[in-house]
Order: sequence, then structure tokens, then C-alpha cells
Amino acid sequence: MVWRFELAQTSAKTRNDKHCVWSRDDAKFRSQCAFGKSCGSFGPAAAVGRESIAETPSLQDVGLFARLDDPTLHRLSIDAKIETFDDGAAIFRQGDAVAAFYIVVHGFVKILRIAPNGDETLITIRSDGDSLDTPPGPGGDAHRVSADALGAVCALKLPAARFVRAMQESPALADAMMRDSKARIATLIGEIESLKSQNADQRLARFILSLCPPGLDQCRFRLPYDKRHLAAQLGVTQETLSRAFAKLRDLGVRTETRAVSIDSVARLAAQCDDSGRVAPLHNSPREGG
Repeated sequence: MVWRFELAQTSAKTRNDKHCVWSRDDAKFRSQCAFGKSCGSFGPAAAVGRESIAETPSLQDVGLFARLDDPTLHRLSIDAKIETFDDGAAIFRQGDAVAAFYIVVHGFVKILRIAPNGDETLITIRSDGDSLDTPPGPGGDAHRVSADALGAVCALKLPAARFVRAMQESPALADAMMRDSKARIATLIGEIESLKSQNADQRLARFILSLCPPGLDQCRFRLPYDKRHLAAQLGVTQETLSRAFAKLRDLGVRTETRAVSIDSVARLAAQCDDSGRVAPLHNSPREGG
């Protein structure tokens, strides 16, 4: 399923500027969309009239492009599409020529490295607003990783050649891409540090704390993906992950399949030192898997 961009005039009752907005003639899209409100709210419902355009998110609502000027947004909107992927579908494969630049609109995407013997290593998991690979170079590049949908996914697809020209013509876009690359590198450095300095239960506690809603001491939520992929992201085996969850029960963390309940976020957070690391639990040795 594909969406396209169009340049539309907002209602005179609200704003008089132009925006690149989602447009699709399929009146059944909202009801058929596997992502319900999350995906449907990003693009308009089927019948998008000019009076309702102002309530429709624009290309500028993509965090990466929030600071771009209208001419650059317009250039990017040409041939831009929203594509949907079923669970397990390949968005692109390692070694393939870079034909497009992708940003996750909704869902989770596995970033993988494939060894010559076919073994897969999970590098990270991308989610809403994240780019999936480095931007293409002017001479053409090959993907250094593979990207597979983890559950149903909506992704923004920008043709590589047009994106490269836009970066060359727009210092603001080039700056945005540099900031995005720096943020992704910082995230990967944090994950590497965690793998080298924390044991499995420390890594799990840190991950759980990152999912807790702000301002609540007691909370319940669902893990964003299954425990097999969580174990891979944390760099442990599923058996090690199960033991880590068992140790966290003493700190009021309980799980049932993907449902997680926390008796006291403050108590769990109190195990963290000033650098954000979680203090050792049960004096367990560090485990890498």
C-alpha cells in the first residue's frame, strides 16, 4: 500500500502557507490500516478536503525535517511515498544499491548484519521517526545493513537521487542529516558501553526504565516486541533474559508474556547510579549471553 505527497493550500480559516500532505484516494485505507489510529493519524482519512488540510500532518512533522524551509520540503515531497510492510518483510537488503532513503512512520524495524554464512546479527531496532540507514552518497552506495519489518510497519520512502540533490542544494537538510547521524552514533555508543559494562539484569532494568511513562511510580505497559527480539537487542540469550526478569521480581517488576507491571518505578530507578547505570543486582556476574 502506497501513499504519495501533494502540495496543498491550507484553509484560509487557519493558515495560509503551503504544506506537503499525505494524499490517497483509497477510502478504505483508515479501516484497513494495520496500525489503527497511529498510522491513520499521520496521514489523512480518505476524503481529505482542502478545509481539513490544516489538521493533516505535513512532511515538516517528520522530526528530521522540522527545521527545513518550504522549498526544500517541496523538493523532498516529489515522488515521496509511504509504504507499508508486513511482519518479516524486507525493506532493503545488505549489499543492495541504495535506491531510497527510509524513515519509520510507525512500527519497529530490525537492522541486521548478515554474515557470509547467512547468520544474522541484530544491530539495533528502529522505531517511529528513525531513519533506517545512512543517507546515500552522490556516487551511489550499497546498503551496509539489512532492514526487516518487526510487525507491521509504515515507512516514508524518499528516492535516493532526489534526496542527494536536495542535500547538495539545502544546507539545512545537510545539517539535519549530520545531526541525525550524530544522534545514531551516540545511541550505538551507549549500546556498546552497556554491552561491555553491564550484566544482563542491569541492561534489562535500564531498558524497562526507558519504557516507563513519566510521572508515574506504578505502571503497566506492553513490551514493544517479543522477548526473542528483546534478548537479541540486549545481547543475551533468551534463557539469560528469563533469569534477568526473575531477578527483577525482587524489585517489583512482574511480567506475563509481553505485559510488564512495575510496583515502584522510583525503587527500580534508585538502583541507577549518577551515570545512569543500574547497580548490580544479586551480585550476579556480567553475562554477554
